[in-house]
Amino acid sequence: MESARRVDLNRILNLVVMVLAVAVMAVGVLAILGMLVPVYIPEQYRIIMGVVVFLYGLYRFVLSYFRLQRRES
Repeated sequence: MESARRVDLNRILNLVVMVLAVAVMAVGVLAILGMLVPVYIPEQYRIIMGVVVFLYGLYRFVLSYFRLQRRES
């Protein structure tokens, strides 16, 4: 019984991480579009920062996705 509960908790935590990763990717997109960055920051820095944040979110999502696939099989 405890083993099944632990698996469910791991799966829930992994799904939470995936949702947060998607939120981080959305923040990256909003930063690229200039909606979350102050006006006085140059456009090049804004784009670089947005791309880095987006790629980090994508990295976390992919890691969580493959971890979830590995545990299900």
